[in-house]
Amino acid sequence: MNFEKLLNHFDMGVCVDQQQREALVDLVILFVEIDGVVDDREMQYTKNWLESLTWTSTLSPADYLQETSSKCQAAISENQVEDFIRHRAIHIVDHKAQQQAIQLAQGVAMSDGEIAPVEQQAINFLKSCFS
Repeated sequence: MNFEKLLNHFDMGVCVDQQQREALVDLVILFVEIDGVVDDREMQYTKNWLESLTWTSTLSPADYLQETSSKCQAAISENQVEDFIRHRAIHIVDHKAQQQAIQLAQGVAMSDGEIAPVEQQAINFLKSCFS
């Protein structure tokens, strides 16, 4: 019985870590698309970061990016950006990952040379989710 509990605990840890990674990717893609212009520098920033991750999903990182992009576009077009951010932020449970989420959002927003007002507003909202 104890061995079974250990395995379940290990599986939960892996799942939580992957959920955090996926939530971070979701937020990064949202910030790539939020200003209505997908800049090559933003995508390169995202791909470089994504290559550094340990990925344990059944979807490849490229497939996950494509799927997430569609969800982000829908959230943006339906004026549901704050709901999307809030929903993804819930899955980022440790302080280090929360700080990383903010840094990634700022990094993506700045990678094209400027932070658009809509990006800054979303960054501020993201920060408030972790307060």
